[in-house]
Amino acid sequence: MFATCIVVINPQRWVLGLALILLSSAAVAGAGQCGDPGTTALDRIAGVDGAPLPEGREVIIEAPVSASFPGQSGLNGFFVESDMPRVGLFVYAPDVTPGAAPKPAERWRLQARTGRYRGRIQLERLEGLVHCGAEPVKPTAVPADTLDDPADFANRLIRIDGPLTVTDTYQLGRYGSMRLAQGGRAFARNTGIKGGTPFPVVLDDGSYRRDPRPVPYLDETGVRRAGDRLASVTGVVTHAFGEWRIHPVAPPAIRSANPRPVDAPRRPADSALRVVQFNLQNYFIDRGGRGPATAAGFQRQRTRLRATLRALDADLLVLHEIQNKPAAVDDLLDWLNEDQPPGQHYQATLSERSAAVIRTVMLFRPSRLTQRRAARHADEAHARDPIAAVFEDAQGEPLVVAGAHFKSRGGCPEHGDVDRGAGCWAERREAEADALARWLDDWVEADQLAEAPVLLLADLNAYAEEQPVQRLVEAGLVDQLAQRVPAPQRYGYVYRGRAGYLDHVLATDSMAARIQALTSWAVNADEPAYLAREGEGVWRASDHDPLIIDLK
Repeated sequence: MFATCIVVINPQRWVLGLALILLSSAAVAGAGQCGDPGTTALDRIAGVDGAPLPEGREVIIEAPVSASFPGQSGLNGFFVESDMPRVGLFVYAPDVTPGAAPKPAERWRLQARTGRYRGRIQLERLEGLVHCGAEPVKPTAVPADTLDDPADFANRLIRIDGPLTVTDTYQLGRYGSMRLAQGGRAFARNTGIKGGTPFPVVLDDGSYRRDPRPVPYLDETGVRRAGDRLASVTGVVTHAFGEWRIHPVAPPAIRSANPRPVDAPRRPADSALRVVQFNLQNYFIDRGGRGPATAAGFQRQRTRLRATLRALDADLLVLHEIQNKPAAVDDLLDWLNEDQPPGQHYQATLSERSAAVIRTVMLFRPSRLTQRRAARHADEAHARDPIAAVFEDAQGEPLVVAGAHFKSRGGCPEHGDVDRGAGCWAERREAEADALARWLDDWVEADQLAEAPVLLLADLNAYAEEQPVQRLVEAGLVDQLAQRVPAPQRYGYVYRGRAGYLDHVLATDSMAARIQALTSWAVNADEPAYLAREGEGVWRASDHDPLIIDLK
């Protein structure tokens, strides 16, 4: 006679019972008792030295639990791992409640059947569980710079020693996961910036549920930003939804290395003018299309964008992704000017427009600038019209500012202008750059574009080394971000874990001589995407960071 703990599972109704009872060895049905012969080794089930066992094969195993994520709030199961050789398997147990589930560092004997889920070998259809005492699993130490193939550690408990950099928080609020990079922040190709290398394992949260609340991995201020640092994490590596993931068994060691810049960049004391470029991420006054789906969501968007723009206190605004409707521009002006003294009011440079879903608008303060003329470039090359205006400042100095927003990198056609390494529609954007350069060269009324004081603020949807940017450089404009901003800070947008800058500040030499400071306000790109719906204040009010140009 001996004492043991059994979970008996009725195979007809899959009903659990947990009992601590006295029984003889003959009383343990199905799984048998701890130490009995007739078990199948984990490496035999997984096919380490041959073919794995086919699906549906009934097996009995006895092994320690390395990690447990029970219930629908977890992974509906637990992991077991053998020592010689080191092999891990997932045990799918959706009917085992969290209170009755096997726990890490416990040894269990179980009867189940072999199965597959999206190609992963697992055990399922449990028929009995017997607790066999304590047995901890020591995690395998894996330095981050040696983890080349996560498949070598599939379903095993490991400790990854960094440092690693959080390089993307986009899915943090949706699925509780973050992308990492080794050697610093990862940058998009064609940026001309050598950044870190994307790490082959996603940091997950021990669950595949949507919209986990509370959101995991937040710091003491309630946020987790790209650029933060992970020192180490211990968890089980597994493959799901097309990627290798690590589900921690203890809170990972993450340091907030990229804190929020609470205050907007200060204007230099002797700055004459401040110019801001900002993509508002679909500012639409109508519901049912782009932008927030509800009136309440739209009001939140307005409030948060107003907080951002008022904090920046620009004399001239170049804004992208505005609904191509005069009422949308009027709405912008209404809340920008509301409760402001007349000297702070804005007006639009022009109202003409071509047919398009979105547009770029230019707003300026007449108290600071005098507009001499303005125009748009309606050309078949353009997805939406570039605009330009000639101003004079308080000293009578001329200033030519142009704004443009080129064709998106997404939505590839089936044939033709597909992604060949520079995103979809690269040829279209190249044609847009050529058309814009020709137009500006004619419109500025100078012998050559390079001789005029021109400042081009454009979301080119192209990175610095791609042809649209290079064509504009060849026309006489200079990439001011590349000239003035250190490489690690040269980004304002993050896509699939890679940072870069699609929003450009290009200037002729005579205009560049007037630039006193050029910076961004990193309030959006590093922030988790769920804050677009749930955040407050300036944080993730858009998916692009605003660019600030202070002129002498």
